[in-house]
Amino acid sequence: MFSIKTGVTLSLGTLTVLLPLAVTAAPIYEHYYVGIDSRGIIPTGTYAGLNNPNYNRLTFLFPHIEPDPTTNHFHGIGIYSYTGGVSNPTIVPTSSNNRLPEAFTGLPPVNLVPGTGIFSDRLITQTRDVEYSNNRIRPVQTLVEHSPDPATDFLFNSSGGRWQGLLGDATIALELVSLSPGLNIADENGINLFNGVGGSYILGQGDNFSFTPIFHTDRFAPVGQYSAEFRLLDVNDANGRSPLLPSGTFTLDFQVQNVPEPSAFLGLALLMGFFGWKKGKKNHD
Repeated sequence: MFSIKTGVTLSLGTLTVLLPLAVTAAPIYEHYYVGIDSRGIIPTGTYAGLNNPNYNRLTFLFPHIEPDPTTNHFHGIGIYSYTGGVSNPTIVPTSSNNRLPEAFTGLPPVNLVPGTGIFSDRLITQTRDVEYSNNRIRPVQTLVEHSPDPATDFLFNSSGGRWQGLLGDATIALELVSLSPGLNIADENGINLFNGVGGSYILGQGDNFSFTPIFHTDRFAPVGQYSAEFRLLDVNDANGRSPLLPSGTFTLDFQVQNVPEPSAFLGLALLMGFFGWKKGKKNHD
């Protein structure tokens, strides 16, 4: 039992409703990645045998960590793809799988939650034990840091090593393509990354960088879905260098829910505890 100085006693059952349950943490490598598509020919499907329009392009990747680690694999998000008839297809700079969370999962947009510190007046993204909640972005090559962990080794070598190409001298930037009104993107210090649509922000260089953007709204933002659309660029053209080809476009979806403030939960708990105390007192009178 949990006692409050007012004399109200809350049951463990009540506390279970009020307090978050302990959960098993997701793997630290379950976040977004930057890779290069090394597959030259499409092996299966409608356009099997045609040149892969995403070949040698930067690619935004999400890792699927499976109960059987031998089946761990990446999904390219918003990759260049074909549309139309096989005899005369059109290349488009995105794909049907271009939203996060991925549509096939049936998962809702990622929740924005109350922030703390410099984000105390904001609703923000926060890494939790929920798929797609970790916005950290790193190159695929950083997976070798975890070797010889079988789970990461199978992920790194998945699809025949399709995503193992080196970024090398590339300087990787995130370009903002579109943004919902009211949604902002900041670094950990609360500094906005973009001046507007069309702007870009450098994530890092080469094959060993890490950056986690924080998506946020006003704490009292209207309930609903908020989205940000991006593509990856290589902005290093120094000394005549040819940058890597840009990625397709992809969208991250978030939502603001009408969730009561913590104080409201405490008020409900006190009320429930009070009536429980009164009932117990009556039974003993």
